[in-house]
Amino acid sequence: SPPLGLAYLAGVMESAGHEVRILDLVVFPYTRNLLTSTLEAFQPDLAGITAVTMNFHEAAQVVRDIKAINPEIVTLMGSPHVSFTIEQTLADLPELDLIIVGEGEQALTDLVQAFQEQRPWTDIKGLAYRQGRHIAYTGPGPFVDFESLPLPARHLLPLGRYKALGL
Repeated sequence: SPPLGLAYLAGVMESAGHEVRILDLVVFPYTRNLLTSTLEAFQPDLAGITAVTMNFHEAAQVVRDIKAINPEIVTLMGSPHVSFTIEQTLADLPELDLIIVGEGEQALTDLVQAFQEQRPWTDIKGLAYRQGRHIAYTGPGPFVDFESLPLPARHLLPLGRYKALGL
């Protein structure tokens, strides 16, 4: 089924005026060439990845590949898995720059704005990152009222590739 969480995040980013792409590697078999061509065509400043526990190792490889292709891209990951394994994830995956802990809509919006304005993001709630040899956590982000969010950016998804509910 389509990744509704990613579509909501993309909708929030688009409504804030940002250009967004979704590359769903569940329905497009992953190759490093696919990732390379996508990154070269889009040239993002940030690359966000999500993963459930059962595909975390594959998602971690995507993070490694992003940094190998372009070390300047800031990598971030969000999901229940990384929200509950912050220290282990950051220790095991040095290519990952940030973790968005919990719901990501507000943290991602604030993070992108901070990057655009070239100001520190260390006070944005809902982030975990390395600070020297230690892990910094900015505390929980605000509760997300989903009724206040813009519609999910389903137009960024290859809807014809999904089969949900027997459709």
